Amino acid sequence: MRIRALAGIGAAGLAFAAARPPDASSPAGSPTPETTRDPAVAGFIQTHTHTSPPSAGRFAWLLSDVVGTVIIPEDERLPAAVLSGIGRPEVSPAARHLSWWTNEAHGLRQLHVFDTITLAKPQVIVETEVFAKLPLLWSTDEELVAFALPDHLSTTRILDLADGRSVDGDSSSIVALPIWSHPAAPGASDPGTSMPRVISRFARPDGSAVTYLDFDSSAGGRWFGERVEVATGARTPVEWSFGGNPLAVIRVGPWAGEAMRFNQAPPRDAEGRITPDGALWSFRQSVTNPVRREAVRGMPYAEYSKSAGSYMPIIPLDLVVYVMVIEVEEPVLFTRGGVSCRELSAFVRSDGRGEGSGGGCMGNTWPTDRLPPAFATPDPRDWSSPKGPPTPGPSTTPSIRR
Repeated sequence: MRIRALAGIGAAGLAFAAARPPDASSPAGSPTPETTRDPAVAGFIQTHTHTSPPSAGRFAWLLSDVVGTVIIPEDERLPAAVLSGIGRPEVSPAARHLSWWTNEAHGLRQLHVFDTITLAKPQVIVETEVFAKLPLLWSTDEELVAFALPDHLSTTRILDLADGRSVDGDSSSIVALPIWSHPAAPGASDPGTSMPRVISRFARPDGSAVTYLDFDSSAGGRWFGERVEVATGARTPVEWSFGGNPLAVIRVGPWAGEAMRFNQAPPRDAEGRITPDGALWSFRQSVTNPVRREAVRGMPYAEYSKSAGSYMPIIPLDLVVYVMVIEVEEPVLFTRGGVSCRELSAFVRSDGRGEGSGGGCMGNTWPTDRLPPAFATPDPRDWSSPKGPPTPGPSTTPSIRR
């Protein structure tokens, strides 16, 4: 297993921490690690504890949109960041970091972390072939993050996000340290609203205000409501018809003059079309299981339609489409039809449009006779895990005969 620590933000990250003004509304910095008996861990925490807790004078909406995850500061119309291809991220307890997993080539998984205050490029903090859920521990100042090593869960790594340095120690001892913050329970403060209907309610991370929202599905849809200050009861109208659906209110850094944009998917070709690698990467992100075998073939839609025995007039016959098959470790349940299978297929247009695209279940054995003729020829992208397929099938050679 490979574990990679953060890199590339060392000096800048330290300078930011040093220049950050104190915030009376934020929790105090990480306390002394009284409960650890490991001198290396204790020394690391003492050395890497920052005196100024991270804070942000601004708050922002975390929105889920068709373009990806969008961060829009409160009462503004321009996004601070647009993150594409990351799925639905987890929000840290202090709401200044986002984290998410991706499924990369050859069974590799990566855990990414994004600082919503610095808006620096997301960093990979874990790279592993082991499938395991890794809850993250965040220090109260969120300068330190800890996680169990996927292939050795009894060992936990503490990572300094500012300089990328880390220390490993006994998991039970590290989890018991008093420096970690924990997700807050839903805020008890409810200043109330004058709205006749509320379908969503979001509190700021510091509890200073609560936003009540309703949704209007007419004219393309819009979110609207009011933000109520807990201390004063002051009310501010809230409304947007762009950016997507609300996920949370988070902290955000100062305006940088333009939106930070990050697209995690492989780049498209010179004509803006999806590549085979890009299609396969996107398909991998739709599954939460470890991938054990995969294959992709590109072909004109005319060739695919002959193999499928049907076609859709809305898809040009000369358009290149990608047919993909992925075998995962654990069966995936399809609620429609109540079937589960390990072999999943997908059909994607190279122009990125959704008409005609789709996917489904291929059965519980690696298919040998249900795919277009193009699969009869091996391709360098075909891959089978050295751990071996979890179900009986043909040889590990990538050739698939029709």
